[in-house]
Amino acid sequence: MAQRSLPNARRDTPSPGWESGVWVRIQRRRRYRRLAVLVIAVAATGAGVLAARRGARDVSPPVRLHVVLEGPGRPDGSAPPDARWRLTYEGAELRVYRNALRVVLGCPGHPACTTAASGGSVTLAPDGPGEYRALVFSHPQGGGGRTLQEDLLTARARGDLVELSRSLVVY
Repeated sequence: MAQRSLPNARRDTPSPGWESGVWVRIQRRRRYRRLAVLVIAVAATGAGVLAARRGARDVSPPVRLHVVLEGPGRPDGSAPPDARWRLTYEGAELRVYRNALRVVLGCPGHPACTTAASGGSVTLAPDGPGEYRALVFSHPQGGGGRTLQEDLLTARARGDLVELSRSLVVY
């Protein structure tokens, strides 16, 4: 009969320093998790910055309107028929309405308009009695223009910025 030797008693006991090996593996896993979280955070931050930049480009250009009545005005704020109305604007398009029912002048496009890179100016001689109002749009509206109310509703539906002047009553 062959004699069997007893199993090595040292096989059942861990090698010296085994705790440090376990801790190395635990730290390695923690490092990978932290790295994954860091990569996700950097990607999210980058996406946020790109979205903010893109959103900043979609902002409408500024819209401003400066109106001056050249010549004498009446004490009630109205103007005589021979008065001249000087309009300076920043924006894509200027329209002047008479009685809010029709466009009497549109810039750019009208021969009296002087245009610049961000707007323009015009001097208007009212063509008859009525209430005149100027409207500046941040984006070109297209078309020949309709009533003041229709153009305001169209601009609001498109999300355009507008500025409406005070009214000038001519009689």
